[in-house]
Amino acid sequence: MRPGLRGRRRAVVRAVALLAVAVPSAAAAQDDVISGRVWSDDGLLIVGATARVSPVADSTRTRFTETDRLGFFFFRDLAPGDYVLTLTLIGYAQYQEEVRVAGAASAELEITLTRQAIELEGLEIEAERSRARVRFEESVGVTVQDINQDAMKAIPGLAETDPIRVVEVLPGVSTVSDFSAAFNVRGGSADQNLILLDNVPIFNPFHLGGIFSVFNADMVGRAELRAGGFPAEYGGRVSSVLAIESDAGDGETSVDAGVSLLATRVAVDGSLPDGAASALGLATTRWRVSGRRSYFDVLLKPWTDFPYHLTDVQGVFEAWTKGGNRFRISTYTGRDVIDLADAGDSPLGITWGWGNDVVGATFTNPMRGGGAMNVQASFSRFTTDFTFSDLETDFASDIQQATFRADLERRPTARTRWKSGVALDRLEYDNSIVAGGTVFAEDTGNGWEAAAYSQLTWDPNSRWLVEGGLRIDRWVPDPGVSETTLSPRFAVKRFIRDRGAAIRLAGGRYSQFLHSLRDEEFPIGIDIWVLAGDRAPRVFSDQLQFGIESLFGDDDEWFASLEGYYRTFDGVITLNAAEDPNDDLDDLLAGDGSAYGVDLFVKRDLGLTTGWVAVSFLKTERTFPETRTGYEPFPDLTYPPVFDRRLDIDVVLRRPLGWWGLEAGLRANFGTGLPFTRPLGTFDVYRRRLVEGQLEYDNETAVVLGPRNGARYPSRHRLDVSFRKPIERDWGRLVPYLSVINAYNQKNVLFYLYDYEASPPTRSGVSMIPFLPTLGLDLSF
Repeated sequence: MRPGLRGRRRAVVRAVALLAVAVPSAAAAQDDVISGRVWSDDGLLIVGATARVSPVADSTRTRFTETDRLGFFFFRDLAPGDYVLTLTLIGYAQYQEEVRVAGAASAELEITLTRQAIELEGLEIEAERSRARVRFEESVGVTVQDINQDAMKAIPGLAETDPIRVVEVLPGVSTVSDFSAAFNVRGGSADQNLILLDNVPIFNPFHLGGIFSVFNADMVGRAELRAGGFPAEYGGRVSSVLAIESDAGDGETSVDAGVSLLATRVAVDGSLPDGAASALGLATTRWRVSGRRSYFDVLLKPWTDFPYHLTDVQGVFEAWTKGGNRFRISTYTGRDVIDLADAGDSPLGITWGWGNDVVGATFTNPMRGGGAMNVQASFSRFTTDFTFSDLETDFASDIQQATFRADLERRPTARTRWKSGVALDRLEYDNSIVAGGTVFAEDTGNGWEAAAYSQLTWDPNSRWLVEGGLRIDRWVPDPGVSETTLSPRFAVKRFIRDRGAAIRLAGGRYSQFLHSLRDEEFPIGIDIWVLAGDRAPRVFSDQLQFGIESLFGDDDEWFASLEGYYRTFDGVITLNAAEDPNDDLDDLLAGDGSAYGVDLFVKRDLGLTTGWVAVSFLKTERTFPETRTGYEPFPDLTYPPVFDRRLDIDVVLRRPLGWWGLEAGLRANFGTGLPFTRPLGTFDVYRRRLVEGQLEYDNETAVVLGPRNGARYPSRHRLDVSFRKPIERDWGRLVPYLSVINAYNQKNVLFYLYDYEASPPTRSGVSMIPFLPTLGLDLSF
């Protein structure tokens, strides 16, 4: 190793060690603060309660915050004096206490809220206002949008509410077709999105070849998309992080069920009996389990064999010890099966199944001062198996990941938040083709990934927020060469207009060590994964983003942001059209890419009509060696990938109507056309006889293609609407709903078909989803 490089690495290690050791023990003068942790009367830490504080002498000077994921709240920069502290949450009695602030000796409060069935007037408005304000004031550089369960169900969906389909309407997000729920974020490919279920990665979260996601909306507490600028704690993907958080219920026995065009589903929640919980040393418990299954194969059984069905089961269990620690277990298993072998008189002996299995266990120890220690172990696996029994042919693919991680978060001073962690991942994949008992192709590999990170958020005064961090990843593949990557991250935020608006800048390096081989130009498909190593490179992405955002209107009812970004991608892959069948390692080509764009987002959270407008501009390119020219060295070919949608506009509205108690939802979308490779014509193929040296017609026709992705499909636009009718009964609640996809039946082009045997040649189009009304029913009791 060169002396200069060795010295720089030593300096980096020393810096990380200093950050990890010195920051938590920093001794700094504490600002005047009011802080505390909020519990329910049955021992649960309360998330999302609205805390407000105002001087006793002037109740108009009110400040808001909300309790975090471990029930902690924090007010600082308070002048010495007496204050009124109020905590509210729907379903709980209001808590109010007079607190004296007298310097650094201010105590950390332990507060208990008692359950109360009556909802407080204006509580929902206050909660939305405080949530928007907290998100605005505490997030530094990350571009984050979150959607709760109620918002998900109000957006028109294909058959039923789908959390991943909802992500499509957020800024910076695009999709290739109506038939795939896979999404692209700010110029990244679909496999560059890290999708987490309760912090456990899930590889292929889709049913029916990508049309629906595996997430049951009844089990989702909220979905949060981090589209850029995410800090050092996040690794494994370079484009975005979609975090799905399961709803563990409230511990009371209840049932949520539903029937849609797609499937029937049921979710049940409750808690352990008090005696059992006490015997285990637990203060309180809660759990929630759901099941879902499609039903067409069952309904049509008397008349025909319907060849497809899906099933999935999801569960979450949460328990709090008497000492205040939390245990949480999350599980999911799901399977899709297409069985043509037993489908009546079908001549195709094809069976195709795929699915995910996920389990994660987490231990959390809340600490005084708002910190916490978190330890998690998890396992995730995706498998697919395609069998053609008549030919005794089987294609199988499997990828799995086992993870152990530990994180520590502290507040060393009133103006700093520090978080560090380590993780160890074991990844394995196996792709094979077997025919007649003979293995024709087998590709296997594994790897260890060890990671460590440390990040610090500093709030020097009321005008600035600063965040810095460093992530180190060590990748050890087999087969392949080990490598270490350093990923610095930074973000800075400057508040203006008396903290009503802010300017922010964020940047960093991101890396990932796996790829999907799925061709995104096909509307439906299954991910086949490979790991970085001898066969495929690792991916680096350097990113920079700059934006301005603001809260405005009465009670901060409006939020607006405008953000520009630039990204590079080093190590992306594509299939090699000129691969050598005798070379097992040349079927993939490594290349690079870039993307830049601007996202505009305007959202209204309060009032009768709520929703948002998202406008996204994107330009992205990929560059690979052109191996089909016959020239060496291969020249570079640069082209826009299939997800290069230059302009994408989404309008989402929700409003209760004034008649029949209906609640209406609307989603309107416009997007410019995606690129494709246009066929220019055909020609007859002649081959030279080896003996006579003469040309003869080979009875074949070939197609002349234009520049790769040099043409574009027409612009697409679509209007979706939904109507929900809540019906309250003594025993529970009924909500029948109607969703209409593509309300005016716009024929958006999926792809073109060309007929060169016709005279003159003709072109026809295959459209995406037509006018499609669907009915469903949600039930709660």
